[in-house]
Amino acid sequence: MLEPWITPSFFYRFLSKPGINDQGKSEVGIDSYTVCEVLGATEGNAMMKAHWNSWLTEDHLKQLSEKDVTVIRVPIGDWTFTQYGPYVGCMDGAKEAIDWMMDTAQKYGLKVLLDVHAQKDSQNGFDNSGRAYKMEWVDKNHFKHWSIEEADWIGDFDLSTYSYTTMNEENIQFSLNVVEDIMKAWGDHPALYAVEPINEPWWATPRDWLSDYYRSARDIVRSYNPNTIFVFHDAFDSSSSWNALFDDNDMENVVMDTHAYMAWWEHKNDIPMYCADYEGVISNLDAVKYPVWIGEWSLATDVCAMWLGGFNDSNTAYQFDCEWVDCPETYLPAQYAVTIDKDAAMLGPIGESDRSAIRYGKCARDSTWFTDDNLQTLADCTHDTFTKHVAGQFLWNFRNELEIKWSYLEAYDKGWLNFNQARSFLN
Repeated sequence: MLEPWITPSFFYRFLSKPGINDQGKSEVGIDSYTVCEVLGATEGNAMMKAHWNSWLTEDHLKQLSEKDVTVIRVPIGDWTFTQYGPYVGCMDGAKEAIDWMMDTAQKYGLKVLLDVHAQKDSQNGFDNSGRAYKMEWVDKNHFKHWSIEEADWIGDFDLSTYSYTTMNEENIQFSLNVVEDIMKAWGDHPALYAVEPINEPWWATPRDWLSDYYRSARDIVRSYNPNTIFVFHDAFDSSSSWNALFDDNDMENVVMDTHAYMAWWEHKNDIPMYCADYEGVISNLDAVKYPVWIGEWSLATDVCAMWLGGFNDSNTAYQFDCEWVDCPETYLPAQYAVTIDKDAAMLGPIGESDRSAIRYGKCARDSTWFTDDNLQTLADCTHDTFTKHVAGQFLWNFRNELEIKWSYLEAYDKGWLNFNQARSFLN
């Protein structure tokens, strides 16, 4: 899966190129779908293989195993087995990359949660669904997405009424086939721990339709390996209303996934406020009858991370003044590396906000409002909260090109997430 805010240098090649406004083919890729669409099968696949081979290495998995990680959460696309649209040819080798990852995880004693992040026609409209859906070019240098965001995976969405008109049974069946393909390929693999059939279906998704999908997906997982944990995302509703999904006597190996980010909260002046509020939010999960995993969280307390709101776009005002630093050099091999124009006042094209645009070679990252010691306090209190109220937690992500607060490996090395080391406190 590609997300511009995690690997911005992958997307450097699309900066200062024109978009499309009834004038021809776009030159700009902003997500997995449009990268394949713009680059085509041959070049796109070369880029994807360079990404797969460079972003996650055996050494990274070894480090994770040495730094207290027991399970890794792996986002995969629904094109992994049956390609469609621009993914045809562009995603060749995706399954083999996952084969390698599964075997290497086993080598280092890591378990794997396979999470289907991308669904055909998008389940939430976010770029992490494979496609920032929908997107239109206003002119050759400006596009819009957030104001017209839709998600048509589960059915036809009517933006004017903010509701679904009809169910897309073909898409749902395609997704169930993906779950079956996952279990056929890896259901008996020693590293497979859990399967999540869809990531972050958005809040407008009809609950009854989604519940039926979850039940059908669980039946598939259980039919191949009843010991595999079935994980369902709460569709941004972490309440006990999900207790009705499975009967009390039929919830073995079922886990609810919720994502709990502080980054989108309003400005708070001190860490104890975050600690108290986070405890309050997470403690509400005690009413959920299933074990709960925090499938995504981070140490960030603002949304300054470059392109967190999408490629050269933003849908949330910054709570703090961001820190502007040199943009990262790429992780990609030299033949795929692209440098940016460090003399440009702003690099386009631009979405509906230019907050996150690169300026004179500088990229935005999380503010310096809180010190390293403050972050340690936040990490400690978050750890305490998780220990009391949930069965597991996954920091998103294991690595980030620019953001320490969103990078497990760096945050661990800073000491923030190393809860085995001795702490010294000054009164």
